[in-house]
Amino acid sequence: MTNRSPLDLEGRVAHLEMMMDLIVRLMSMTQPLSHVLEQFGATRTQEQQMLKLLDELVERCRGPERGRPSRAHFELHVGEILPTLRGNRDFLQLLMDTLKVERPAYRELHAYMCAHGWTAQT
Repeated sequence: MTNRSPLDLEGRVAHLEMMMDLIVRLMSMTQPLSHVLEQFGATRTQEQQMLKLLDELVERCRGPERGRPSRAHFELHVGEILPTLRGNRDFLQLLMDTLKVERPAYRELHAYMCAHGWTAQT
């Protein structure tokens, strides 16, 4: 094992971070959220409703503290849009995980969800 200088390690970490950012950008071009919703039987109308909900959540996350969304609000509206998946914890977790590799605004929403413990609940 060779001794690596802190600068060498920092350079390698920076390179890995750059590669991860590239991978996330490439994955977002494949519209993973659309594929997940399609896999679970969502219609085009339901997909559009889901995108509208997520866009609303992004805006609310950026707004004043009193108007920020809760996990319960998220689950309620996902259940209204996709009633056959209401209460499906695996689907909700996959949906939240997919936001991490979706467009930048949804990655911001994913970070909000993680910061508020939504993804840790089962």
